[in-house]
Amino acid sequence: MYKSLVIIYRWTIALTTMFVIGSICLLFVLLSFGYLRNFCVKYIFKYFSRFLLIIVGYSYKLPDISEFPKHQVLYTINHNSYLDTFLLTGVGLPDTRFILSEITYKYIPMVIAAKAFGTYYIPQKKHPERRLRFFKRVTSILKKTNYSIIASAEGVHQQQHGIMPFNKGIFHMALEAKIPIVLLYIHIPAEINPYDGKYSKSGKIHLEILKEISTSDWKLETIWDEIAKVRKVYVNRFNELNNTNIE
Repeated sequence: MYKSLVIIYRWTIALTTMFVIGSICLLFVLLSFGYLRNFCVKYIFKYFSRFLLIIVGYSYKLPDISEFPKHQVLYTINHNSYLDTFLLTGVGLPDTRFILSEITYKYIPMVIAAKAFGTYYIPQKKHPERRLRFFKRVTSILKKTNYSIIASAEGVHQQQHGIMPFNKGIFHMALEAKIPIVLLYIHIPAEINPYDGKYSKSGKIHLEILKEISTSDWKLETIWDEIAKVRKVYVNRFNELNNTNIE
């Protein structure tokens, strides 16, 4: 009982702080017409996200920002926990936008912070026309700017310990925008993962850069073959770290 109360208290403090910090940064971004967004990302959100992980009981390991590419890329991630967001924002990558599902609109503190980040909200698959317009719009933005994108290759799914099937949309977007793909792997051991919003035990989680893949020789008609190769890299790393043999 005491341990449960401590965890609830920690998350209450974390989410309240997220709302306050997110609101302040969003105000900075709006008043500066976007010019202070990178400042917030590099000097506020970066350290706040790391602090939040500690507050809720997690230690972490992150690559140094110097290890990330300086050019425009699509960052793909495996996604099986809401802790992913805090690991990724803990890096402090400038000129980088996130893609989040519209189903996360219900998490108000996260929405406030995400708006400050310049996050793009993608419609669910049950809205195919809006979803298609979304991909066309973001692809156009990528062609006109130097922004990188971070998006889950698995999309929305029931979170479980494994690598789920990959969607095509973000890969098609990278192909059309002619930008390379950087594979980021997030390791959260099953025993400490707060699946379905359940509170978890404390533990260590980490983010690693697997590889960069050029899309210059990709073709639309064989894109599923290329996606399968990308997913295989994730599956291999998952099996290495978890001593499993998933496909």
